[in-house]
Amino acid sequence: MEVVKKAKDLKKMFALISALSSPGIGLVLILFGIVALIVLFVFLPFMIFTDADSYKPQAAGEYAWMAPAQLDVDGTAYVWPVPTISRVSSPFALRDLFGTTRMHKGIDIANGAANTELQPVYAMAEGTVTLAGAASGYGQAIIINHGNGLVTTYGHLSAQMHVSVGDRVSKGQLIGQIGQGIVGRSTGSHLHFQVELNGAAVDPLNYVFAPGSELPSLPSELGYQPLNIDYVLQFLNKRKSALADRSLLQMIDDAGRTKNVSPYLLIAITGQEQSFVPRNNNHASEIIRNPWNVFGCWCKGKGARLTTGESAQIAANTIIKLSQDLPAGRDPIQWLSAKDNPRGYYAEHNGWWIGVSKYFKLLLRGGG
Repeated sequence: MEVVKKAKDLKKMFALISALSSPGIGLVLILFGIVALIVLFVFLPFMIFTDADSYKPQAAGEYAWMAPAQLDVDGTAYVWPVPTISRVSSPFALRDLFGTTRMHKGIDIANGAANTELQPVYAMAEGTVTLAGAASGYGQAIIINHGNGLVTTYGHLSAQMHVSVGDRVSKGQLIGQIGQGIVGRSTGSHLHFQVELNGAAVDPLNYVFAPGSELPSLPSELGYQPLNIDYVLQFLNKRKSALADRSLLQMIDDAGRTKNVSPYLLIAITGQEQSFVPRNNNHASEIIRNPWNVFGCWCKGKGARLTTGESAQIAANTIIKLSQDLPAGRDPIQWLSAKDNPRGYYAEHNGWWIGVSKYFKLLLRGGG
């Protein structure tokens, strides 16, 4: 009997294999696989990213280091290294150096010997000093590693320095002075300022603004419009949002006005980033201080120590940075998270801008 049972089982197995190998069943399995892939890669991300508790998107600060940017990872400006001199005496370009045509890998900052010698030099950004002393070609130099592949060099300095190797420096910290006369291979007193990204020299003027320069403006549709606080309160209350607070909305409006960024756009981003911070979220009182996830998250590090007004200003600065180089015909909100944006992107998920645009239009329609 056992032999007969096993034979019957084998017969059933072969029958099943034969059925599955038929063209009709095979086509059904292929279609089922395609549907599963669509659910996995199209619908599932949207379901995940609308959960305010589980969605912890990476903000622009997480990616801003990836390409030249005129704003630091926190959305604030980098520091021009010599505030007393705005003149660039030699650009980042091919030039004749001591009889040989070669690439000048930085910019020279100078304004005549009398106005250049011993002028104070400051760190462009926070980082760790990896060299402070003699350097081939520069005489005396300071090199700072800012992390994420970003390194700055300050050459032709005075031997009297304010930092040593291993020191952790803050953005705008005094690090040294421009040397007197010819220091290293130079024709006169100046600062050679060099920026490298992932080992390659890049134009420092993609990072720093000379004194008197201004940050570029936003596309007009993203610029400041006064916030209709009464309407927005109603809008947020319908969504049971912890942001439905007049004082918080006033902070957001103040940040938008200061930075010339639409406060409606700032609020729309909180909708996509944190579902407008539902009141029943266990962490609502913390998230409302940083619903834009600046510094990567509301929940840790610098991001957890901000006020709503401070995080709104950083988010606004980030929007300004990412809005630059907008190609003709591109949607300005899509550009904020486009992977081909040379200045980084606000969020990694491709559908981020769709949600932001939807909320932005809804808010403008009722409050504009």
